[in-house]
Amino acid sequence: MHRLADQVHIAIMSYGRAGDITTLKFAPYASIWVPESQGAAYSDAHGSDHVITIPDHMDGDVAKKRNAIMDACPTPRLVLLDDDIVNLGYFEAGLHFDITPEYLLTIIERHFDLADQLGVALWGVNQNKDPLIHYTYRPFSLLAPILGPFSAHILTDLRYDPYMIHKSDYDFWLRTINKYRKTLRANKYHYLSDHGKKKGGNSSIRTMAREKEGINRLLTRYGKRLIRPGGSAGGKSATGENILNTRIQINIPGT
Repeated sequence: MHRLADQVHIAIMSYGRAGDITTLKFAPYASIWVPESQGAAYSDAHGSDHVITIPDHMDGDVAKKRNAIMDACPTPRLVLLDDDIVNLGYFEAGLHFDITPEYLLTIIERHFDLADQLGVALWGVNQNKDPLIHYTYRPFSLLAPILGPFSAHILTDLRYDPYMIHKSDYDFWLRTINKYRKTLRANKYHYLSDHGKKKGGNSSIRTMAREKEGINRLLTRYGKRLIRPGGSAGGKSATGENILNTRIQINIPGT
């Protein structure tokens, strides 16, 4: 339990990683959402009070799982976290600082308040641990991507589309932009995930073919003027042999 529990539900999505949830270092009070068939293993590893199960048929796909959590969320505000976040932090005066569990609650509280004032339904933080990404005098972006590992929602009728495979978070962000004309990204703060380097989770079903198909479906839905594959999140270039976790460049003026 945490001090915002009656206002905000903080959920860690996990699959096949009982006893190996690095995100708990930064959010030890979060609930862990897992398929029913894995509930006992997670309860043994993390305590039954931490674990919430969903039917297996609603799991096994990241978009379906996010939707199941959103539908069952006990509060009107939800923070969705991946289970493999290895750093939440920020830079000040050239120095890096980790975000403590209590400070994370303060960040969540302040940014939901700001989102309310701006009429924003989705907010998040930077996707890179890089001191050059944070502009001192540009603390927020209203059109920058808010992706799956850390996303905060004022719940609406919008849901993730499983058809978009591993790019459903890009699609959800774009549909949120289309409906509400803006999202909110706090540029000061960042997350760093251990994607593709651990067993379980999305890595267990993520393949080159599925990654390419997800990108192709984005391109079909939004077109080449908006979507451009390029660069990677820890791998080779998107034109090389490994495009897992490829970055997608979204050509929206102001991003």
